[in-house]
Amino acid sequence: MKHSSKRHPILIAAAVVVVLAAAAALVWFFWLREAVTAATATPVYVTQVSAIVGLDTGTQARYSGVVEPQETYAVNRDENRTVGEIFVEEGDEVAQGDPLFTYDTEEIRLSISQAELDLEGIQNQLATLQEQLGTLQEEKKNAGEEEQYSYTVQIQSVELDIRSQENNEAKKQAELDNLKKTLDNATVTSAVAGTVQEINETGSYDMYGNPTAFISILSSQEFRIKGTVSELNLSQIYEGMPVTVISRIDPTALWSGAVDTVSMEPASSDGSSGGYMSYYGVESGEQSSKYNFYVTIDDPTGLILGQHVYIEPTDSLTDRRTGLWLPGVYVVSEGTNRFVWARDDRDRLEKRRITVGDYDADEDLYQITGGLTRADSIAYPNDELRSGTPTTDDASLDTGRMPVEEGGSFSYDGATVDNGAAIDNGAAMDNSVATDDSAAVDAGGPVG
Repeated sequence: MKHSSKRHPILIAAAVVVVLAAAAALVWFFWLREAVTAATATPVYVTQVSAIVGLDTGTQARYSGVVEPQETYAVNRDENRTVGEIFVEEGDEVAQGDPLFTYDTEEIRLSISQAELDLEGIQNQLATLQEQLGTLQEEKKNAGEEEQYSYTVQIQSVELDIRSQENNEAKKQAELDNLKKTLDNATVTSAVAGTVQEINETGSYDMYGNPTAFISILSSQEFRIKGTVSELNLSQIYEGMPVTVISRIDPTALWSGAVDTVSMEPASSDGSSGGYMSYYGVESGEQSSKYNFYVTIDDPTGLILGQHVYIEPTDSLTDRRTGLWLPGVYVVSEGTNRFVWARDDRDRLEKRRITVGDYDADEDLYQITGGLTRADSIAYPNDELRSGTPTTDDASLDTGRMPVEEGGSFSYDGATVDNGAAIDNGAAMDNSVATDDSAAVDAGGPVG
């Protein structure tokens, strides 16, 4: 019995060892193996949050603009007349009604004198014909029956000549009146107050073969906003669209207005219409044109010439978002909790809990109120992700795919990407942002 009692502790110790070994095996199987597997797995591609959500605090359209005079007025000259004297120079300030230039009146005076002589000649011929008609009508009364027909033919011929001369008299009188009117208007005045921008004395032509204005005047009376938009967003701008102009320096300074004109000609390198200007994404290398549109302001008080501003559709401003808004495709929901797969400070993947505020069901966007910043990087979630997996921001290593319902679409940074059984998230991930303030971030390869 004593021998048996000595063996009892040994058996207990052996059992404990067996249990500990089994527990260690379970730990290895369920945790260490998973940790080792995750640590040696293929790196998971992550994207910086700032690249996903874009540069703006929200996803509303925003365009860059500059304050300029309401309009550049073109003063053209009559190509059939000679300019006598120009009274202004480039850079001069002019008021409404100030003389700009005058035509050479000597040619007009000579033309008036000639027209008066021509009119006098016509009137003399008309008087002669009237006298001749009266004579024939008197002679016809005293002529015999056999001569009546001859007089009738002569009278009809003279009457026809009279009508022709009366028509010539009316035309010449109108010509003379126009010449006198031209003489009275020999001095051309400014229709607006402003600054003489250009005087084109050589009669040059633009790139389309149209003659350029003789004198161009920048109006100083009213302001308008010249905005720029890429060809990718041109269809979103239309005449009459209500917009809000926002100061770049003070976001609380707002002006209301509406789109007045949309130019269908690409802007040239200096920003004017009628040329061609292209821009490129930082990495995409894709070429695109920019177009100008113009906004009239209801009350320009507070604006200054040359001021740079932002332009937003008014209806988008009413729902203007502030803070960080993340596409729902990146948010993992577990009951009432929300998570994202984020890169930790060891460049490993972690399942990070976040807090959310409002949710935009139309755009599938969550307002992130905690747990994530623009500087963080996150992965597109799928069932194969594991905590501890290495991460990479090298798009060439990304072999993941973003599933999309057949024939459907998903919302990405305010843009809707259509269709396909899947969108390849690693083919050519372009996280660059186009130079246009309103351009969305293209994140899924060359879409469109």
